Amino acid sequence: MFQFVGVLLFVGAMFVCCGSSLVSKDAAQRHDLMNIGWGSGAGGQGGFYSAQRAISLSVTLAVFFGLALAGIGLGLQAQSRFAPWAATVACGFATVFWGMQAVFFAQTLHSILLTVLGLALFALFGTLSVLAAGALREMRRTPPPVGHEILPADYQVPYSHLHQDPPEIRLARELEQRRERLAVQQKELEMLEDRLRRKLEQREESPDDATRGGPARGG
Repeated sequence: MFQFVGVLLFVGAMFVCCGSSLVSKDAAQRHDLMNIGWGSGAGGQGGFYSAQRAISLSVTLAVFFGLALAGIGLGLQAQSRFAPWAATVACGFATVFWGMQAVFFAQTLHSILLTVLGLALFALFGTLSVLAAGALREMRRTPPPVGHEILPADYQVPYSHLHQDPPEIRLARELEQRRERLAVQQKELEMLEDRLRRKLEQREESPDDATRGGPARGG
């Protein structure tokens, strides 16, 4: 869940960041938004949180949260002890941030699109915060054994997800198996040849016995 949401958020934020500059230079910069925002220092002076700064910060933190969620998802999958704590802190901070941004976009820009997007991300990270809290509670209740992520000393890293060994070792093993099969077939051939030779010898001896025994029986 965390990995899926993180990858989608990262790709979407990168698309917005890179795609806005392809439209036009004015669409990417929007100098008119510098005088709209919260505070008394309009024009970039004093404590002023402008709309341009809010949009830039939203895109930047969206990329950050996407990468964070992807990494946290991997940590949760590996049962890392640190992952639930990181998920709780990151999702809690993101919930507060997107809630603040939704209020900002609604009050200053009066943009339905940005407000709805902020509320959607607020609800999304709120849901993830609940899941992170559940994962943290489960981790504290039944923590994994210490050192479970450490591989044993005799562990062999697989060559791929299909084969354990590299091609050279697999080829050598296959050649050895073929040699063993050829050795078995060679023994079978030798046994068949020996059996055939004995039968031929018996046939060659049987006419002589019949010739020697015929006159004796007649006398």
